[in-house]
Amino acid sequence: MKSIGLFWLVLMMMILYTLQGFIQGFATSIPLFLASYKASWKEQGTFSWVSYPFSCKILWAPIIDSIYSRRLGGRHQTWLVPIQITVGLILLVLSFYLEYLLMNLRVVFLAIIFFMIFFLIATQDIVVDGWTLVLFASSNPQWSSTCQTAGEMIGRFFGSTVLMTFESANFTNKYIRETFSLPHRSYGLFTLEQYTFFWGVAFILVSLIIGIVFFVSKLRSNNTEEEQIEKLNLWQTYLDIFHLLKKRCVQQFALILLTFNLGFAATYYMTNLTLVGYGVTRDTIALMNIPLLIIHIIVPLCLSQTRSPLKWFAWAYIPRLFASILLAIYIFFTPQLLFKPHFYPLLLMFICLNEGLCYLLKASRIGVYARVSEPRIGGTYMTLLATISNLGQSLSSTIVLYVAEWLPKQHAYSIQVAACFILGFLWIGLMWRMIIRLDALPVEEWHLKPKLQPQISAATTISQINIA
Repeated sequence: MKSIGLFWLVLMMMILYTLQGFIQGFATSIPLFLASYKASWKEQGTFSWVSYPFSCKILWAPIIDSIYSRRLGGRHQTWLVPIQITVGLILLVLSFYLEYLLMNLRVVFLAIIFFMIFFLIATQDIVVDGWTLVLFASSNPQWSSTCQTAGEMIGRFFGSTVLMTFESANFTNKYIRETFSLPHRSYGLFTLEQYTFFWGVAFILVSLIIGIVFFVSKLRSNNTEEEQIEKLNLWQTYLDIFHLLKKRCVQQFALILLTFNLGFAATYYMTNLTLVGYGVTRDTIALMNIPLLIIHIIVPLCLSQTRSPLKWFAWAYIPRLFASILLAIYIFFTPQLLFKPHFYPLLLMFICLNEGLCYLLKASRIGVYARVSEPRIGGTYMTLLATISNLGQSLSSTIVLYVAEWLPKQHAYSIQVAACFILGFLWIGLMWRMIIRLDALPVEEWHLKPKLQPQISAATTISQINIA
């Protein structure tokens, strides 16, 4: 949209990614609220199903790219405005019942609602990723990556850290009301219902503003960048996915993506819930997430120039296993250490070590997507790989949470981490040669058409992928 300045385009895309990141952060906060109301591991496993739409979005991504109305704004506005208004309306209604559903552990009903929200947000992710590439194609594609990275980080921050910190009566009374000599209250700076209602209104307002701005902009211009893009062939896109899955290298990489998380699934999905069970408050966990934002920025920069991302993945895997077991050992002694002055600094150190290695694995996977994707079908290729990775992580989270229900409650976390540690060593032993061999393959071996073509930059790739 040449009639809209670059600054406003960047701002708009960052806001859209912030809304998306808020939902993802919000969904990671709900299990902590459930844990504070004594939800079982089985109930936590039931709620984990909400993330599965991000694991299946490749199934309908070609439909979103192929079916739209130019009269309703083109490929992206056709879907974006209705989707976001629907999410906003769901949040508005949910705000009146959320606290009741949590207190009464209506987990199945909550899971159904959030599953619908995630389905809509996964679809919004497809739309916004494609739209950023179109809008910034004539200026600088780097803006696509910048908008997604910054926007989603801000959204997750508001959906988890801000929510759990300022919703807490303990934190608000101690650090805000006492500071300003205000009387203590039994609630935080805002309630969960108020916060949910606010973001429901935000979704609707942003959608209406975007719809109006781009409708007026379209009236002022003869055509848009979107109208110059050839409409995709839906059948051909699905055929491309089928042919990609027939390639041996893609099959092997898919096996890696589906199973690699077995080594530390318990650490990733049970640590915060276990800490809440031991008496660590939600606002404390939220505050410990703040230093992790720095790690999320620095680690990808360390891999920005590598040409062998799978080797980084292989070499980081074993340290990540040891980081997981060290964190689990420390958490095992939480009841004895919780009120010691050194407990939280050491806990934060172990969490940062674990998260740094976790993000190193994530950044290396994204690097592989950038390296192997064929430019002709780059969006489809990368969405396929990201979807397989998301599916593997979602399955592992559901499995460890359901299995924990069968174990002694006080030791479920320790047993699961130890089992995952052993599985992880077996996994890397079996997969090591395959990983190194795939890393050494020429890029053309990954393409449907074995023909030298310029590779996609990592910056562009990250803007097209959402890893749940």
